[in-house]
Amino acid sequence: MRGGWKLVAAQEYLKPEPFPTFSQDFIRYESEAVSLSTYEPLLIPGLLQTEETARSLLRAHWPPLDDETVEERVAARLKRQDLLTKQTRSFSFVIGESALRNKVGGPEGHCRQLLHLLTVAEQRNVTVQVLPIVGAHPGLNGPLVLLETPEHEHVGYEEGQTAGVLYSDPDRVSIATQRHAMILRLALSLSESARFIGKVAEEQ
Repeated sequence: MRGGWKLVAAQEYLKPEPFPTFSQDFIRYESEAVSLSTYEPLLIPGLLQTEETARSLLRAHWPPLDDETVEERVAARLKRQDLLTKQTRSFSFVIGESALRNKVGGPEGHCRQLLHLLTVAEQRNVTVQVLPIVGAHPGLNGPLVLLETPEHEHVGYEEGQTAGVLYSDPDRVSIATQRHAMILRLALSLSESARFIGKVAEEQ
């Protein structure tokens, strides 16, 4: 019987990781943040992805992930979205035009993704804005997330293909905040963004 308990315990360790190792610290901060501001130039942010989009992106991962890992990570990504229902927390998303036009999952699936963005944006604690293709700007250097903890500590997070960097150094957070402010100045307003997303959805 004792061996059976060891087998059950071992199975927990054998389960696929729900998130890449390098992003796990960020996920912990994200789960507690009172405010979160995200800029994504090329992808729909994970908190806003439909199941179809999440699965398509994970299936395109290289090196390839096995089916069990794909499904574990899809489920974990969708579970993260429960955060958006916490009405006392604020979420701001700026999404690059390229992400809105890239038909991840095919035209029909992408149309459903765009309509999902419009639905989520109706929540009073969520804003979704579009950054149109405008030439050179600070956002071309890559995605950026700014978080505020319950203790009002400000944290930045930047992620590449194989690494993520979480930082709380005031000078570095200040620079990231300035960059995000510049990106916001170039983004469409909330109403303009909704119309833009709706128009792209109609084109699918």
